[in-house]
Order: sequence, then C-alpha cells, then structure tokens
Amino acid sequence: MSTIDQLRTLNQDKTIHSLDETAFADYGVTYAQYDVSELKNFMDQHVTIPAPSEANLYVPSNPDMEKIPVVQQIGRDVYAGLPIEAGECAGHAEALTAVEFHQGSEVNVFFTDVVMVIGKRGQMHDDQFNAEKDAKLFFVPAGTVVEFFSDTLHYSPCEAHASGFKFIVMLVRGSNQPLPADYHTDNKLIVKQNKFQVVHASRTDKIKQGIQVGVTGELVQVKHLN
Repeated sequence: MSTIDQLRTLNQDKTIHSLDETAFADYGVTYAQYDVSELKNFMDQHVTIPAPSEANLYVPSNPDMEKIPVVQQIGRDVYAGLPIEAGECAGHAEALTAVEFHQGSEVNVFFTDVVMVIGKRGQMHDDQFNAEKDAKLFFVPAGTVVEFFSDTLHYSPCEAHASGFKFIVMLVRGSNQPLPADYHTDNKLIVKQNKFQVVHASRTDKIKQGIQVGVTGELVQVKHLN
C-alpha cells in the first residue's frame, strides 16, 4: 500500500488529496524539472530533525544553502529577479495550530513525506479562518518542489512519519526576520517581516507573545505512520 493510502486508512475522518488532483491548482504548483540531489546532500549532512521534545528548527536564511545552484535557479524562475532567501526547517507537528501568509509565493523543497493543511486568504473573514470547515489536506512526497501562492494559508507541515519533517523554505529576502525595534503598524496580523499570522486557541505560547487567535473550529490533526 502506498504511503498516501496508508495515511488515508489511518485518517478515515479526513480527505487527504494528492498534489496531482485539480483541487491543488488553487493553492500552488509543483515543479518536476529541478535536480535537487545536491540540496538533499546538503540537508542530509547539515540538518538533523530535532527530537519531538525539542523546539522545531527554522533558519530563514542560510548563506551556504543559498549558494547551491539549484536554489539560485529556482529563485530566478519563481521570483523573477527579486532577492531571495532560503533556509532549513525541521521538526515535528501533528496538527494545524496556526496559519500564515506572505506577500509573494513561498517555495518549499521537501525531503520527507508530509501532509500540508492549507487554506486560502479569501476564506479569512474578520481575520478568522475556520480550519475545521475550510482547510484542505494534501500529501506531499519527499523530493517534491512546491510553490505555494501568496494567498495560500499554511503553517508547519504535519509529519507523515513519526521521524518528523525536513524541508527548505524559500521566500523574498527579509521575510520571517524580526521587525525593527521602532516598527509600528495597525495590522494586528503582522508578527515578523512579511509574515502575517493567526493561531489556534490551543497555542497559548503564541498568544502570550501577542499573536492573535484566528484559527477556529476543532483542531485539525493528522495521525502519522510509525
């Protein structure tokens, strides 16, 4: 049985789509033309998935990764000359506890199987997104290069296996970096540079940081394979 079919069997209360279904066209696009073997070797050598008891790892900009030719090529093809950043993300997650979006697409290159739980910015009303009602789940196999459109609501992937997730994040340079100390905005969704985020009520840690509650409904959880 394929991995996606095993996940579907384990999560029979949910619909887990594949990326080749027409439903994904609203959220992003996949690219099969890139050889990511050098990038995989880099991730294998330099990035270890933290233990479940540890915090997830995210580095917005890794200069050594950004020098890899395929990263530069993807950047040219997707961002059309804009300066880009690329960094690693690794860890564990079993539920959609927040959603965020950026001005400009996000490109992910996945090195583990994951399930992405995503929505559309147009489904947010009064800064609220009912994930239980509106989110869609997509299985993403390891080795996939995905561009998620700017208005696609997303967060950390849900792990398909107990070993966790590992992937890279590409964005317009400066995204997800701390805001200047003197920065002022009336937009309560802004939490970092080019990062607009709301969280589920279960994320008391984020709420204490001042991040708004905006993911509503029952927590969307994905059971993973052992």
